[in-house]
Amino acid sequence: MSQEETESGFLLGQRKQSDSNQIILWEQRIKCLPTAGVLSDAQISSSHFEEFSVSVADSNDTRELKISIEVSGNRTQRIFDDVFQKMVAAAQPIPGFRRVKGGKTPNIPKDILLEVLGPSKVFKEVIKKIINSTVAEYVEKEGLIVSEDLKVEQSFEDLETTFEAGEKFSFDVVLQLQK
Repeated sequence: MSQEETESGFLLGQRKQSDSNQIILWEQRIKCLPTAGVLSDAQISSSHFEEFSVSVADSNDTRELKISIEVSGNRTQRIFDDVFQKMVAAAQPIPGFRRVKGGKTPNIPKDILLEVLGPSKVFKEVIKKIINSTVAEYVEKEGLIVSEDLKVEQSFEDLETTFEAGEKFSFDVVLQLQK
């Protein structure tokens, strides 16, 4: 199932890369637990998971759920390394460095690779993966049924300026609950 990106450029669900750089996802329908009810306007709850914590604040709309997520430095570093490694493997040969058997480009300093690939491009992919995987894990563990669209409160530029691999990373999301 192919979906377009939302206004903020983020989607909820599992991602696969395709040749045309589209994001392909499939929706995961999960049973809603009775405990996932609506909070009053003043209530805030908090959940701690292994690599991230979530603070939930209800909005005026009964079908919207506002959450603030703080991701651990270990998770941001692991996702950065994974995305960066895949982008390097898919990149064209880098001038001045020979590829060895298997198409790998060993011994190229990470900062040079980052400049060649474009830091903004790398960070955009990393931030998308952090948001998608963290929110999907939260939705699954809480047993929520949500729509595919995900609204991130901050702009990409704000997220990019606060992102540092290996450091805590925070963002706010609005989920559309389904009955």
